[in-house]
Amino acid sequence: MITALDVANTFLERANKEKIDITPMKLQKLIYLLYKNYLKDTRSKLFWDSFEVWQYGPVIPSVYAAFKQYRSNAIRSYHLNAVGKYNIVSFQNPDFKRNFERVWEKYRDLDGIFLSQLTHQKNTAWSKANEGQIPVLNDNDIYSEEEYVIGK
Repeated sequence: MITALDVANTFLERANKEKIDITPMKLQKLIYLLYKNYLKDTRSKLFWDSFEVWQYGPVIPSVYAAFKQYRSNAIRSYHLNAVGKYNIVSFQNPDFKRNFERVWEKYRDLDGIFLSQLTHQKNTAWSKANEGQIPVLNDNDIYSEEEYVIGK
């Protein structure tokens, strides 16, 4: 079963190959965007971890704990499993590959603060949970969220 930490490592591996910095905040938002895209595309969850409502948008606590030491700096390591290796998600899964590439191409050059602002827009899953004082984002709200518009 895929975990959010596997997805985090997958983003970090791609970022390292392309020499793109990823801060913990940016990583959280990329994971959220991939989850949202995957959910909309396949009508199934990418992983079972839940997104919590935190001040700067959706957060998966296990990912936060794994990378919090970097604070607002670029992450320079992977989350290692119990045997000291890191897991990534296989690109042999066409649904994962398609959605990962789509999210990476669209959002890789944006910073975590900008991505956080996108999640705070009106009628996002985060804003609905935050306004309703619900601690966890609802998958139905994530599914119904509009595509973010990024001006260029």
